[in-house]
Amino acid sequence: MISKKLLLSIALVFAGAITILAAQNNVVLRGNGTTVWGKHARMTVVPEAVPSFTTTNLNDSGLVTIFSNLAAVYPKGEYWCCTGYNVMGSNSGVGEQWMAAAFTPRADHTVTKVEVAVGYSQQGTNGVVVSLNDDNNGVPGKALKTWNASGLPRFGSCCGLVVKTDSTGIPVSGGMRYWIVLSTNSNESDTVDVWNEVDTNQVDAATLATYPGVHNRWEPFRNIPGLAFAVKGSN
Repeated sequence: MISKKLLLSIALVFAGAITILAAQNNVVLRGNGTTVWGKHARMTVVPEAVPSFTTTNLNDSGLVTIFSNLAAVYPKGEYWCCTGYNVMGSNSGVGEQWMAAAFTPRADHTVTKVEVAVGYSQQGTNGVVVSLNDDNNGVPGKALKTWNASGLPRFGSCCGLVVKTDSTGIPVSGGMRYWIVLSTNSNESDTVDVWNEVDTNQVDAATLATYPGVHNRWEPFRNIPGLAFAVKGSN
């Protein structure tokens, strides 16, 4: 029979090992996932998907797909449920972090809708700021349109989307780079949201950017896989 003293010793050793591992890898253990420091920015990993399914009524009839990496033909797997990059306010307890993903239209279009796979990690305020930005020397520049979003689906579930529209439309030029940016405002300083990674391309690197990085500015990087979103509109 194993003595209580031995069991206690084993438990203390195990707890110490976990603490050391977390410190060495900059890991934050949470009840709803694990926040880790990736190669370029903080990410959240959920080890098991939430056993629920939601879908978003997109009503995209008549719209042109300007860019999309969503797996639209697989409504139960439009994006990867369980890993993504954090979008956090300054009082999140893990540090501020905004994320951006680039896209380049093949032709001139007018953007009237953006669809983003972003989830709420169940910490702080449930909300995020979505914007369409122009490019400034390889990083996000001026916001061409900004939307506030709340009521995000729970991160780790599938397959709800945050959808924002603009009836007037935002002109974009073919061959020019633009960015979809997820950030926070003063009302979301405590939030921890997560932008889901794609499950449609595990070969080609996507152009992303994080703020404030290590130099208090937007820092671009290439990553496989990319972040899940779509941009739609008219010709």
